[in-house]
Amino acid sequence: MAIGATIYKANLNLSNLNSHHYADYSLTIAKHPSENEYRLMCRLIAFLHAAHEDLELTKGISSAEEPDLWQRDLTGNIVHWIELGMPDEKRIRQASGKAQQVSIYTYQDNKADLWLEKNRTSLSTNKKVKVFHISIEGEVALEKLLLKTINLSCIIEEEQMHLSDAERHITVHITQSF
Repeated sequence: MAIGATIYKANLNLSNLNSHHYADYSLTIAKHPSENEYRLMCRLIAFLHAAHEDLELTKGISSAEEPDLWQRDLTGNIVHWIELGMPDEKRIRQASGKAQQVSIYTYQDNKADLWLEKNRTSLSTNKKVKVFHISIEGEVALEKLLLKTINLSCIIEEEQMHLSDAERHITVHITQSF
């Protein structure tokens, strides 16, 4: 018998001081059986960082045809394709062909550095692609924010994201490489 997805509910209060975007979001997040808690929280961080009223969580790693997040216009065309991890060059070309804008959020420090160096030339010539790196001191601290019902307050200022629930506060650094 296959293991099904684990469902989480998230209530997010966002104050992005960089873009002056202030909003509340109620999300239902499905965690694929092969997805770990840290990656799921990084998906949530990417959502908050790129927040837009039309931004949606997708099937993610359950589907090769969809990114982790996307923003579509009223006709269904993809405006913003958002990937987590270290996609290969073929996947980046696919995203660039389908979307007006592509964002990649890496989150594994050493592996991300190697991936960035390997793909530096192709990334620097693709004007649609932006690459961000999520850096958190202590993965365990981030995973402690993951509850069946997540209630988070998020403040973004410059390259820092401050995540808080009723008991904890975590600072996330998001740096742009391209």
